[in-house]
Formats: sequence, structure tokens, C-alpha cells
Amino acid sequence: ATVAVPVTDTLKRGDGEHRVIGSVDREWLWSIQTPQAFRLDLLVDAHVRARNEGISATDDASLIEHLGRPVQLVMGDRRNIKVTTRDDLPMAEYLLTLGQPGAAP
Repeated sequence: ATVAVPVTDTLKRGDGEHRVIGSVDREWLWSIQTPQAFRLDLLVDAHVRARNEGISATDDASLIEHLGRPVQLVMGDRRNIKVTTRDDLPMAEYLLTLGQPGAAP
């Protein structure tokens, strides 16, 4: 299972010249968050198989999908942001202050 929120942004496909070539229907799209939870034996199997097959993935859920196993989506919270780059840090720091006494809403 993985925590996720429905995609609300408008999504566009682009070409090599950075021009819009179409819109993406977001009705069934989810933005994946953490944590992700899987049985240990299944997760180890997924990682071993991915390594052996030269498969790269950005998360464990993708590797479980590659095994052909279902991944359950569990409703998340938009404040549960993923900190991947330095650009994500100001928002993470702001969200962390929200629970502090005297913090502005």
C-alpha cells in the first residue's frame, strides 16, 4: 500500500521543443507519497528482480507493480510533501512550524 492524493493540477504533454501537444486526463491519476508499506518478502523479491533485470524505479510501489502485484492507494494529505531537492526545503520548514506554539496559520 502507498499513501497518495488525487492529482488536481492540470497536466500537459510536451514535445522536444517544449510545446504543448496535448492534455492528460487526470481523473484516475494519483500523486504518490510516503510511507509505502509492503510485506518484507515481497519487497525483497521486487528489489532483487529489478536488480537482475536492470530495472530502475523511483519508488518501491513501482517495483511491486513490476511483479504484477496490486498496490493499494490510501488517501494521504497534501501537506505530506516529498523533500527531494533544495527547492522543497522552504515549504517543508514552513509546514514544520505550523504545529509550533505561536506559529502563524
